[in-house]
Amino acid sequence: MKYLKRIILVIFIGLFFVCNISAKNSINSFQAPIDLKNKKLKDIQKLIDKNEIEEALQKLYKVIDEVETKKDTLAIINSHRMLADILRENGDYKKSNLNYSRIIPLIKNDFETLQYVYFKKGGNFQLDANVDSALVNYLKAVELSKKVQNKEDLKAKIHSNLSGIYYLKEDYNKAITHSKIAAKYQKILGNTQIEAGILNNLGSIYYMQGKYNEALQMFQKALALVGNGQEELDKKTRRSAFINIAYAYSGLKNYKKAFEYQDKYTVVDDSLKQELKYKEIAEIASKYKVAKMEKEAEIEKTKRLKAELLSEGLIIASILLLIAVYVFYKLNKLSKKNYKLQMEQGLLVHKANIDKVKSDAQSKILVATLDGRLGERKLIAEVLHDNVSALLSAANLHLQASKKQLGKNAPIEIDKSQLIISDASNQIRNLSHKFMSSILLKFGLTAAVQDLCDKTSNSTLNISLNSKNITRFNQNFEIKMFNIINEIVNNILKHSKAHNGMVKLEQLNGNLQVVIFDDGIGFNVDEIRGKDGVGLSQVEARIHVLGGLINIKSSKTGTRIFISVPIVY
Repeated sequence: MKYLKRIILVIFIGLFFVCNISAKNSINSFQAPIDLKNKKLKDIQKLIDKNEIEEALQKLYKVIDEVETKKDTLAIINSHRMLADILRENGDYKKSNLNYSRIIPLIKNDFETLQYVYFKKGGNFQLDANVDSALVNYLKAVELSKKVQNKEDLKAKIHSNLSGIYYLKEDYNKAITHSKIAAKYQKILGNTQIEAGILNNLGSIYYMQGKYNEALQMFQKALALVGNGQEELDKKTRRSAFINIAYAYSGLKNYKKAFEYQDKYTVVDDSLKQELKYKEIAEIASKYKVAKMEKEAEIEKTKRLKAELLSEGLIIASILLLIAVYVFYKLNKLSKKNYKLQMEQGLLVHKANIDKVKSDAQSKILVATLDGRLGERKLIAEVLHDNVSALLSAANLHLQASKKQLGKNAPIEIDKSQLIISDASNQIRNLSHKFMSSILLKFGLTAAVQDLCDKTSNSTLNISLNSKNITRFNQNFEIKMFNIINEIVNNILKHSKAHNGMVKLEQLNGNLQVVIFDDGIGFNVDEIRGKDGVGLSQVEARIHVLGGLINIKSSKTGTRIFISVPIVY
């Protein structure tokens, strides 16, 4: 049960951050009025709208100096508010809050703008992982909202974020109260999709309290709100509702219903993954088509230009025909020869561009296929570990209870059954670990790679790990990087004939750097690529799609592989 609660906690936090990201993207709709009399601020706002942030900042700092010298209160408020918003959007939350705090004493009785500023400050603290300060500012915004008419959308976001804060502080009753208020405002606004998301979160809180009936009611309400909607957000909410309902029924020990809704979740999840693959493929095809059309247009433009030049040459040649017939003949012949060479060159460049687009498309399709397999392996491992193992454990407990009740009269078949169940549990546990490393999921990349090195090492080969400054990353990122390392280490074991090997991991400037080397016999990199080695192709394709780079140096004295990939946290 504790394991299931951890899963629900992960699901809820994921949904909570999705809501926060949505709130962050839409919060610019709550802007305090800009001083329309100040032409410089109006011009700066236009630069911001065009995303010319660097120029806007340079001018804004000058305006702030001017208005503070003149003590123009309204312009001071608006300029600092504008600067705070820019800093927030660029991730400098501390400086953003300093500017918000600078204008609070000047706003006085403008409760609507004060509510907005405290909400923004709370959001900055929350994004900067300062939960207590975020709570203080959100509560001030709530208090001010009593003096503000309408603005239900902003009020809903304040209460939704407060619910998340209380959830993180494990004050579930207050989290429930604020979730209900947020859902009420969204219902008034008619935002059924957002209301459904909040109800899903509310059900998760009830689940964490062990109130499975209340949790089930919230999940069912969320499911009813999205209905059979075909928008992507409807499908994602429906997917979350299905798996949440499954866990709620599991908590109520109604396993039949739990499996029924787990199957529905699987259907919707597979559908969303398939849609995502289709979108990626369609995007690749669209880029290829655009590149091809642009190149064809460029070729057509070249043809028209050459035709125009030829036409002009003919006119000039006609005028000079009586003077230099021989010269005209030579020039015309040379012009045709140059035209042919340029056309051939243009076609070669065009073919190279098309080959590059095809190569990128093949890499993305290969990685999409591999990611799909990883998702299936992870799901199978979770089902084996969470459901089948739990059922076998329950059966074993029932047999043990029966054995105690029967005492000396217990038949020997009970002992044999318990041995069979124990053996089945061990086999299922081993199978689950083969599908997906439990060490990787629980403890992260460093522990998983250390386990890989220990298991790969034997009497003739010793592989060690050197890890520096490695923390936990995004789970999917960790899985992909582990599979890349696993593929390379397996190649060392199978082909290198090495006695020693090492894996070095280091987090540096936002990149994960991996260096793997051995003292084996090496290999010819170009020859391996020429033979279309699947393992090397998969490794290079994954690194390419992750936006990283790989460098392989191999000789008769050993092999060194360097990988650098931007970290996904």
